[in-house]
Amino acid sequence: MDNHNSYNSGYNNTDQYNNNMVEPYPPDHERQPMAPLKHSGPGIASFVIGLVAVVGYILIFFIAAMALNDSIEVLTPLQAEELALHPAVILASLSTLVCLILNLAGGILGIIGLILKNRKKVFAIIGTLLNGIIILAFIGLILAGMSMM
Repeated sequence: MDNHNSYNSGYNNTDQYNNNMVEPYPPDHERQPMAPLKHSGPGIASFVIGLVAVVGYILIFFIAAMALNDSIEVLTPLQAEELALHPAVILASLSTLVCLILNLAGGILGIIGLILKNRKKVFAIIGTLLNGIIILAFIGLILAGMSMM
């Protein structure tokens, strides 16, 4: 029996074994629970800016269409040039540029939100994609317009 106890004494006596070693981690009762990750602020801002810009584009389209509804009939080339200087067209163009600048700012904020460490990236991804798709659509429209000339 002594042989059996001496053989197992080094392995079964965990208090003696643990006291001789330094634990790499604190004991379970001293460990702090990990705090849940927060959403990135720039990512949320990018998402909100993207939504505001989309709503802005929709409003611009409907308001300009309602304002130009009375002016658009069968247009001669001379009347089409006059229509380009209509206040609703000018206001819609400037408003579209403002929304495009918002999209650029939202895209930059989305990229910043993606770079941040220890933050949730859901809103940053959605905001970056939303703003990026709108910017790419404008680039596509510009290229399509240039190819028609």
